[in-house]
Amino acid sequence: MAKYDKGQSGNPNGRPKGAKGKISSEARQLFVQVMEGEMDNIKDSLGILRENSDEKYLKALSSLMPYFMPKQVETDVTILEAIKPPSWFDEVLDRTDQEDENLTT
Repeated sequence: MAKYDKGQSGNPNGRPKGAKGKISSEARQLFVQVMEGEMDNIKDSLGILRENSDEKYLKALSSLMPYFMPKQVETDVTILEAIKPPSWFDEVLDRTDQEDENLTT
């Protein structure tokens, strides 16, 4: 088997972005099957936590949220140009050769 130079590989394009490996896909399916079978137990356990300790119940829920809700990302928006009316706007306002029909009737 040929050895590649540092920074080189036999597949320069690499794995396509977003492609999932076979092992991780199988593991994910297995995990989903296990969790589907545990839903009643999870609900019961959360119910017991809620009855015994609001603090532990909320902590358990908040630790599960990142797996079901996307993270909130803060985004800054910067406007580099002042907002001003288009250049032709003043010309239209200054026109006197046309009258508005609604104003004369």
